[in-house]
Amino acid sequence: MVTGKTIAKRKALLSAATLRARCFPNACRGTLSVFLAAALCATAVASEHEDSVRLYRTREEQREAGLHRELTPWLRASGLAELEWVRDRVTVEKKDNNIRDTDRSATLQLGLVASASEKLQSELVVEYDTDVDELEIDEFTGTLELEPWELSIGRQYLPFGEYFSRFVSGPLLEFGEIRDTAATLAYGFDDRLDLSLSVYRGIAKKLDSGSRGTDWTLALETWAREDLALGLSYQSNLADADSRPLADYDNRFARRVPGLSGYVLYVGDRFEATVEALGAARSFAELESDRNRPTAWNLELALFLHPRFDLAFRVEGSRELEDEPRLQWGAAVTVLLHRSTTITLEILHARFRDDLAADDDDNAFEHRNRIGAQLSIGF
Repeated sequence: MVTGKTIAKRKALLSAATLRARCFPNACRGTLSVFLAAALCATAVASEHEDSVRLYRTREEQREAGLHRELTPWLRASGLAELEWVRDRVTVEKKDNNIRDTDRSATLQLGLVASASEKLQSELVVEYDTDVDELEIDEFTGTLELEPWELSIGRQYLPFGEYFSRFVSGPLLEFGEIRDTAATLAYGFDDRLDLSLSVYRGIAKKLDSGSRGTDWTLALETWAREDLALGLSYQSNLADADSRPLADYDNRFARRVPGLSGYVLYVGDRFEATVEALGAARSFAELESDRNRPTAWNLELALFLHPRFDLAFRVEGSRELEDEPRLQWGAAVTVLLHRSTTITLEILHARFRDDLAADDDDNAFEHRNRIGAQLSIGF
């Protein structure tokens, strides 16, 4: 879990304080040179505005992306609307025709923070996603903060992995993300070290058990220097991940498969670099041998070229991760159009191996070219 103090440190270190964004599909045509030229033109328009809203890179920061309007002295509300467009062209083995697929979606996130006192507050985040066409409670927690301790109870994202990203498409390692009803206890050591422990009852069950067992997550984050952060986390049962690796087996496991994750974040004056890895500590007994121990890694470099414009590069990869590429790389540009509106465009190229991704006729994927766009509005 990231404590309130840690979030404050991250806010202070962000060199480009802008809200994550993206764009309309007809702006995403052409080669990389056209892609960059369009971004530079947009920068000229954006530079007329003086105010800015920060860019979010993680799930924790996404909750802070709205404007946090005060409804009463004890109640604040914020929102984030996103329109997303992604187009893929996939080259398939033994086929002359490429597979073309276009996905359009919209999400609306609304958050409420009620503060009973300086030490006690509750938070509710609801989200509507057109992909699933339903309104759901994304997070609902009550938090007691008695420095240096912090206790959070309720539906929440567990502190396993950070999933840094400045792109429209999330990183491959998101397969390890877990959300559940949990109790998380965090302790901060001198504003330099945060340790957190989450306890919960996961979705996965043991084969010979009729009820869900108790699982846990342990996370450590430290700011070694003002510009350098490192994090490590351990998950007792990766079968509980939202990607549901054992869905075909009714989420039942013969043995628990722990997960490990780590990241390094470096923040410079005009750039920021992150590297993160996540994977299973041992193999799933239920899965085939070529996909029973999934791992993934992601490296991103962001250049802050202008107060309202940044350029990001990504190189990422995976092993034994079904339906995902072995290697993927690309670039994304983000432009601040208004203090609460931004636009991001991305281009990604992926290479597949080991027949882990295939079409309906079991013909393996070879390459994938993706262009994506997203418009984000905080309110």
